[in-house]
Amino acid sequence: MILIVGRGFIGRAVAQAMRPDEVRLVGHEAVHDPSLLRGVRTVLFAGRHPALGTEAWSPDDDAELALAHRAAAARVSFVSLGTRKVYAPSVNPLNEIDRVGPVDLYGRQKLALEHALSQVLGRRLTRLRLANIFGYERISGRNSFLAQALIGLSRRDEIRFDMSPFVQRDFLPVELCARWLAEIARRPPGGVLNVGSGVALPTGKLALWLIEGYGRGRLVVESPEERDSFVLDTRNLKALLGGEGCSLEDLRRHTLAIGQRLRQEIYRR
Repeated sequence: MILIVGRGFIGRAVAQAMRPDEVRLVGHEAVHDPSLLRGVRTVLFAGRHPALGTEAWSPDDDAELALAHRAAAARVSFVSLGTRKVYAPSVNPLNEIDRVGPVDLYGRQKLALEHALSQVLGRRLTRLRLANIFGYERISGRNSFLAQALIGLSRRDEIRFDMSPFVQRDFLPVELCARWLAEIARRPPGGVLNVGSGVALPTGKLALWLIEGYGRGRLVVESPEERDSFVLDTRNLKALLGGEGCSLEDLRRHTLAIGQRLRQEIYRR
């Protein structure tokens, strides 16, 4: 049995990508249930502590680390959803062995959590460093790039950028991410693994695909500033998945579908 902890955007998607008889999805409140790990061979911890990224966060209060201690005692494998923000900025694709050097508080805290989990779990830990995972999430409450773009389209028929549209980032549709995370949870490789498309996609192109799928709207660029460009080296991920990957056309198709879904929702109102 694979236990997914966290009923958020990614956790629910991974559970849906698996057979009902091989997965159990619980919320973070279940972490202290004494019977939680009974019959479990792998934990996939999805979601994050709400205080992460603020001065209020402490690893001692984090449910993921608390569950890691129990998983270690039960000899259960553990898959942690980390972030590419632990890496130092680079103009080159970020490889798993590249230098870490987070530039914001969230990245520093996630790196500290990675280190704490490693000390507890050792080789039983698989640390995933995720790219920007996106899907239809307008009403999810997430403050993500795509969620804000969808809100702008639905309310004002526009997407506003406070950065250059030429900034390139690594985006991965949640449907593909969920399928891949399900495979990783079935056969955790241990160590560090990047999870992304490996495509350096201009953010403005993603916005224009959303507008195209939606059928109307405009992109408004308020600042030419270029910041936070990144792309992941996904060769190890592709090798693990038998060559499966995500192409530029895959990104376009998924993004158009999100814009179309938003349009259908607006028309049903």
